[in-house]
Amino acid sequence: MINNKLKSKLLLALFTASSCLCLNADIVKLKPNRDYIVTETRPNNIVLVDAKEQKIVNNCKIDESFSPGGIVLAPDNRHAFILGGYGEEIAGYNITTCKKVFHANLTQGDIKGQSLAGLAVSEDSKKVYAIYNRTKLGIDRYTVLDPMFSSFNVVDGLNAKATISFKIPRQMTLMSVAKDGTIYAIGSALYKINPKTKDVKVVKKILNWGKKNYSDPDSAGNYIIGQQQGDFSTLYYTEKYNKNGEAIGWYWGVTSVDLNTNKVEQFEFTDYETLMFAIMRSPKNRNIAYGTLNDLTKFDLKNKKVLKRVILDHTYYSPAISPDGTKVYLGNCLNDIAIYDAKTLKKLGNVYLPGDMGSAALQVFHNK
Repeated sequence: MINNKLKSKLLLALFTASSCLCLNADIVKLKPNRDYIVTETRPNNIVLVDAKEQKIVNNCKIDESFSPGGIVLAPDNRHAFILGGYGEEIAGYNITTCKKVFHANLTQGDIKGQSLAGLAVSEDSKKVYAIYNRTKLGIDRYTVLDPMFSSFNVVDGLNAKATISFKIPRQMTLMSVAKDGTIYAIGSALYKINPKTKDVKVVKKILNWGKKNYSDPDSAGNYIIGQQQGDFSTLYYTEKYNKNGEAIGWYWGVTSVDLNTNKVEQFEFTDYETLMFAIMRSPKNRNIAYGTLNDLTKFDLKNKKVLKRVILDHTYYSPAISPDGTKVYLGNCLNDIAIYDAKTLKKLGNVYLPGDMGSAALQVFHNK
């Protein structure tokens, strides 16, 4: 029995040999009425997967070094934008031709700019948004500066400069864009960002939320998922107290935005029974959600129930759901995507990739 590492090397060799014609072709034609998955792997790949056939159909070699691994698919479903160069660079590639169409550097002069996962694309696919930290590199000291939001025009190509930049609060990590163009960002709070007015508004508090009979929550948002399915959700956990101030248990909660309607919700939905790193709500039923790390758990959010839980072959840091809500794809760790039936959580297969995914999440779209 071959282990996963050997299997990965064999598959990579086979894929490299068999994909030469594909990579040299002018265009990889996407089949109609089919789901595709886009992600990034080490050392420098943007990978396109046919979800139905469970196989790689394109592998674009990128110029930027793999780190931190942030990738977001533009709503046109043809261009993927990545954070590379240890978070200092943004690049955009056509996923069917592998043509590089965009590049910008967040570092300018002696001001180093770096982003972990703060990348999003406008609904018309014409603008790239970034949130990033900045440090002034002096001869004898580093000076921490205010973090920044910047907007770039995709049409500016391979030497793009920010057209709009302004300071933002600290600790923002993720962004997403609603169907009406509203930009949401999350970190120590859920924010709404308006590039035209440069206004940053708190939509929902997370840290220092002041919720009676609850501790301050701890929350983390590191994985770019959900824009294709209209969901922008991050987990938090909090401790609850009775009327005497005695602790009575820990609970998972979710802060989320329905990107189709801009409805914002924040509520607890289950006991802290298992550790999760990310959650995503079903595009067909927002009362159903899937959380993952070492297990995959299906939740009924409305009735606060665990519907099913299955143990995974290995850790997967983030889920993605097919647009029709029938499949759950797991990724963000090692070199494979695991596929599960969304109704039963029965495992349907794996797709092995040419390299470790690191912190690159899955972007899933339906080609009509």
